[in-house]
This record gives sequence, structure tokens and C-alpha cells, in this order.
Amino acid sequence: LALPIDIKERTERMNRSIDSLVKQAKRTGKRVAQRLQREKTATLGKLCAEREYAGEAPTFRVWGPYLERDCRYRLKIAEHGVEKSLMFQSLDEAEAVKADLLQRHSATLRRTIGEVFDEWLAWCVDSRGIKPATVYCYVQISRRLPLAMQLGRMTESEARKLYQTQVDWVSPRTKKPSSIATHHLFLRVVKNLWRWTVERGYCHVNPWSKLAPVGRQSAGKLQLRIDEARRFEKVALKLARRGDVPALGALLMIYLGLRQGEVVDRVARDIDDNGRVLWIPSGKTKNSRRRLKIPEHLRPLVLSIVKDKEPDELLFYPSHHLYRGRKYYVNHIKRLCRLAGVPDVVPHSLRGLHATLALEGGATADAVAKALGHSSFAITEQHYASPSSIANNRTSRVTAALSAENRTTAEKLDLVLKSMSTDELSELLSRLTEKQGQGHPSDDIERP
Repeated sequence: LALPIDIKERTERMNRSIDSLVKQAKRTGKRVAQRLQREKTATLGKLCAEREYAGEAPTFRVWGPYLERDCRYRLKIAEHGVEKSLMFQSLDEAEAVKADLLQRHSATLRRTIGEVFDEWLAWCVDSRGIKPATVYCYVQISRRLPLAMQLGRMTESEARKLYQTQVDWVSPRTKKPSSIATHHLFLRVVKNLWRWTVERGYCHVNPWSKLAPVGRQSAGKLQLRIDEARRFEKVALKLARRGDVPALGALLMIYLGLRQGEVVDRVARDIDDNGRVLWIPSGKTKNSRRRLKIPEHLRPLVLSIVKDKEPDELLFYPSHHLYRGRKYYVNHIKRLCRLAGVPDVVPHSLRGLHATLALEGGATADAVAKALGHSSFAITEQHYASPSSIANNRTSRVTAALSAENRTTAEKLDLVLKSMSTDELSELLSRLTEKQGQGHPSDDIERP
């Protein structure tokens, strides 16, 4: 009876041993399969990177999901030679993410750069409120892009070649190379465009992000000298009195430091207090909103334009023009420069001239910055005021501080009058005239 029991035990032990060996073989086979799959994944990733470097169509691959030892599932993603792994708690979750990635990528491949650019431009208008002039500028820049190319096919090497083309571009009309400011603007716009596409999920990588602008952009514009500015102002004032509206707009740029767009956008209701005040309700930045005093000798000229206008009708730009282009005042100011016999300058130069003359006249740096609509004098110093005017302003203030105690009353009064603008002097004169006409109580007292 003992023999059958012994055989049964041996059979059970043998079965347990076989089960153990089978389980161990399965685990070994799984580890080998995972290792081979990882090697295969690495090989495919390397191949994708090589194809990308060779300029072929950008590849996007998703491998998996693979079961890991800790009962999680891994997805392997490769694009533009960059590989990433994503871990998920369940197989369903991993499969859902994989399907979503593939669907997004296929949608991206079908979208062209032109389609995405139009959508981005509409978003800029609706969300950021960019002006028509900016829209026109962006449209001109878009013409330098391969609009028919699929969005996902733009690689870093293609982007680098395209930007170098902008740097080397020569105008067929002027035979001059592209300015540094022009191709810097191109690079800034396309970087913003692709950054937006990444945020929207249309593209996974910004191929422009690593590109650095070529060259150093110069700050400031050519300005007129003081004598040249006087000749320019004399000619512009003479024409403005004859009804030349652009000449009056140029005078406002000099006297008030207005931007070209701030002159173009002014309507009749912006002229207030019987022609004494000019309102700038909005502008390029949040600091552009300000209230400026119109010079006394320009008041009659401004009022003569306002009297026949509706409240929302443009003052210094022809209303029949559909687009408020930059060339309008550029051409008119060049015309005034030729009539005055001075070097050709642009509207921005007149704004810088205002800052330079104000500092030379003794105005404080903060006052000049506020008049130009800047948040700080650093911007004024970098782009508008000439270095010599800034240095002279500081020198005069040091001299004034050191010699303040030795001045007579007349010298102090002269210093105060010199620091005042033409408008402030006119206001002071009118106040003194009113006081003299009204008389003073002390005048009736008999002096000994």
C-alpha cells in the first residue's frame, strides 16, 4: 500500500517543478522580448533622426504600449530625433492616449502653414486687438513663408535656411540688402506663430526656437540738427498756414513728440478746451494714453481743421484712404525736408527730435518720458534722445546745483524762465496780463 502513495508524491513534486520551470521560462522570455523591443525602438529612433537630419519628411512614431515590471504600460514617442516615454496605469489609458496622439499628428500633417497663419492672424485680431497696420505687416511677412507646405514638415534645418534667405535678400528695386530690423521682425513673428501652434497642439516642436537673430539692430533714427530743425519748422509752419494738413501733423510730431500713428488716428473729438488740449486715448502701449497741451501758435490752425469735422472724423489723414499706410507721412515729411533744404528724415526722427530739444531746454528726464508715452526714461534714452543731449542735461543740472547759493534773485528768475516751455511762458504772460488788468490791493496803499 505504501508504493502507490510514494509514486503519487513523486508525481506531484515533478509537476510542481515543471510548473516552476515553465513560469521561469516565461519570465525569461518576456525579459528577452522587452530587451529586443527596446533595441528595436532605439534603432527606429536613430533611423528617424537620420532621416530628419537628411531633410526628409519629419517622422512621428508611437510604439507600444509595453507592459513593464511594475504592472504599468509605457508608450515610446519619437519626433525630430527627440524620444520620450510616457507611463500609464492601465492598458486602456495607454491605448486612448496613443490614438489621440496619432489623430492629432495626422490632423497636423494635413494643415498647411497658410491655413494656420490665417487662423493665428484672426486670433491676434480678436484676442490681442492688433491694429490694421500690424495686420498688413504680418501679411507681408507671411508671403515670405512657404504657405503651401504642411505645418509638420517645417524642420529646424528648413527654418534656418529660410531665415538665412531673409538675411541675404536684396531688394530688386533699390538693390539694397534687407535691413537688420526687417529680418529681425520676420524671425520674431514666425517664432510667435509657431509658439502659438505648439500651444494649440497643431505642432509638437517649434523649429524656430533655437534660431538667434543675425546682426545687431541699431537704435534711434537720423535726427535733424538744431538749425536744420528751425528751417524745417519754418517751412512746415508756412505751409500749414496755407492749409497743408500733413505739414501741421509734422509740426505736432515735433512739438508734442507724437508717434506717426498717434497723429493719423486723431479725430475731431480729441481736440478739447477750445483747441488747447489734445487727447491721446490709446496707442502702442498702455502708457500711450495721455493729455497734451497744444502750442498756442498752432491753436488757430488746429481749430480751422476741426470746425468742419464730425466728432469721429479723422483730422490729419484723408478719410477717403482705405488703409492708413506708413508711406503717407513718410512721403510728406521727405517733401518738407526737400523744401527746407535739410537731410531726409522719417516721422520717428521728429519724435526723437522732440526728446532731444526738450532735454537741451532743461526738461527733466521723467517729464520727457511721460510726454512721449514711455513708462521710464530708459526707453527714451535708448531709442529717441541723443546721447549728447542727455549728457548736456545732466551737466547743466550739476552746474545748477553747485551754483544755486551764489545766484542773485534775477539769475534765479532767469533760470526758472529758461526751464519753462513756450506754452508755459505764454500761460505765465497771460496770467500776468490778467493780474495787471485787475490791479492789486497793494496798489491802492499809499507808499511813503
